[in-house]
Amino acid sequence: MEKATFEWVRDRFAEVLEIDPAEITTGSRFADDLDADSIDLIEVVNSAERSLGVTIAEEELYDLETVGQLVETIDRHRAAAGQ
Repeated sequence: MEKATFEWVRDRFAEVLEIDPAEITTGSRFADDLDADSIDLIEVVNSAERSLGVTIAEEELYDLETVGQLVETIDRHRAAAGQ
């Protein structure tokens, strides 16, 4: 897991959810720990697609429960794109 990717995701969630980035860890669960809904997740993923140059299918988001899982998904797509 890329530390830079985690920090980027953490900062986007902090911005979207209006919380302190320090409250977000790789083990943070979207719904249970962060009170984030699917719209919040999609907003962060759309931002990642624009900013990080990845494309993530919506179906891939269905099984994601933690920030760390999202970071790994983004990293996997960046690696596949040669980034």
